[in-house]
Amino acid sequence: MIKKLILAASVGTALFALPVSAAQLVLFNVDDPGVGFNDPTPATPVGGNAGTTLGEQRLIAYDRALTLWGSVLKSNVPVIVQGSFARLTCTAAGGTLAQAGAISVFSDFANAPLAGHWYGGAIADAIAGEDLDPGYADIVANFNGAVGQADCIPGPGFYYGLDNAPPPGAIDFLNTFMHEVAHGLGFQNFVDETDGTLLVDVPDVYTANTRDLDLNKKWDVMTTDERLFSGVNTGRVVWDGPKVTAGSAGVLGPYEGLRVSGKLSRELDFGTASFGAPPSPSMKVGSIVAAIDNDGTPNPSDACGPLINNVRGKVVLADRGSCGFAVKAANAQAAGAVALLIANNAPGAGAIGLGGADPTLTITTLGISFEDGADIRAALPGVSAQFFSDKTRRAGASEGFVRLYAPGVVQPGSSISHFDTVATPNLLMEPAITPTLMASRNLDLTPALMFDIGWKAEPVALGQCVSTVPGALANGALVLPAVEDCLATGTPRSYGVCVAKLARDYEAAGLIDRKQRVSLTACGVADATSRAK
Repeated sequence: MIKKLILAASVGTALFALPVSAAQLVLFNVDDPGVGFNDPTPATPVGGNAGTTLGEQRLIAYDRALTLWGSVLKSNVPVIVQGSFARLTCTAAGGTLAQAGAISVFSDFANAPLAGHWYGGAIADAIAGEDLDPGYADIVANFNGAVGQADCIPGPGFYYGLDNAPPPGAIDFLNTFMHEVAHGLGFQNFVDETDGTLLVDVPDVYTANTRDLDLNKKWDVMTTDERLFSGVNTGRVVWDGPKVTAGSAGVLGPYEGLRVSGKLSRELDFGTASFGAPPSPSMKVGSIVAAIDNDGTPNPSDACGPLINNVRGKVVLADRGSCGFAVKAANAQAAGAVALLIANNAPGAGAIGLGGADPTLTITTLGISFEDGADIRAALPGVSAQFFSDKTRRAGASEGFVRLYAPGVVQPGSSISHFDTVATPNLLMEPAITPTLMASRNLDLTPALMFDIGWKAEPVALGQCVSTVPGALANGALVLPAVEDCLATGTPRSYGVCVAKLARDYEAAGLIDRKQRVSLTACGVADATSRAK
């Protein structure tokens, strides 16, 4: 018997659909006239987005994201994505950037790989081969259309270009939406990590692939107390699906760590910053000095004002809070520091990525946990920091499995339903969108996780010819944008030659085998011949 639970509901018709050669993800626009997707404010085309109004640019960017995901996943049932760009809760100090996820969940439907487990509506439809919830959307993905205004997360706001090249301080919408829609497609569990309870006492397919290495159990068979413990077991909660595990070697780089030595000796988890120099094993070793500023605030260790102690050539330790991360880094840099460590400001709060923008910053800034910050401070003076690389380990993995985000204090909506921030390079499904992401061309380990939970791969189609090459390769590279580059070479002949070279390059990199290379090359020839007629 099929079980169904509606988390949120909507009814409507689709605004536009994707090509029938791919899984169809379609937008259901719920914005009122004149706002959001329908905003008539003039806009200048940017980054491959030809829209001339704000609403048009939003539609084009949204459509592009749906097209890219449709080129990766197979489904003969349209996936309806309810979308809006109406204002969400926000102030000048911050607020909600976006909200996304599955609208309904199902269990025990036709062909369900796991009995007695919830699946989001989109993947349940794809596996069942039918629309289990006719007339209802599958995913909700609402964005804050007021972002960038003076009273709502002020700054440049969203960048709607399709090239992942936002100006400093702008929020790359394509990266953000590719992340958000992934949650609705299945990159989420339905567990309340604050108390360890399942959704109406039924596990979900995501929990069936979530393992605690210390308990040696998956989340779907744990007790409530065990899930409550595991939800904050930093570094020990992993994804054990075979596709992600196999793909991690081609995506994750060598382990890059931060080590302190002297009176305190340990490795530290850390988050990187969206500004300044990235961490590197060549980063200068430095003695750590606690920040002392003179801004007159109750906490002189937050580096929110000019530093008055001698930090030249040192690594500064500052507390989170009171001002932006980039402000702290600017003050440390002005005082001559070689690097900055920002400790989280609540017991149990783990290392986090640091947002902000300042093109003048050149020092490396890292976020560390509250406990690591407190222990370092207690051991000063006499503690030094060094960044290092270890090729025998993978950045973002534990015991060969990719780590999930499990900070020491539960972060609802972020804990467990993301990859850990320690991954290098940064992954699309970390809790924060980082500047190095290129979701217009590569989704790293995200497609692999989709395949682990039951999605099938959509093959690359060139015209009427369907190849045996999947739309997303093992390293997350998307084939569609590369084929589009070939189409842009100008002539059918150059297009066919370009596809053949693309196929050879993929084979040489070990991303496809010989038969797949032949298949993609043949489709390139067939489609080029058809276009030449």
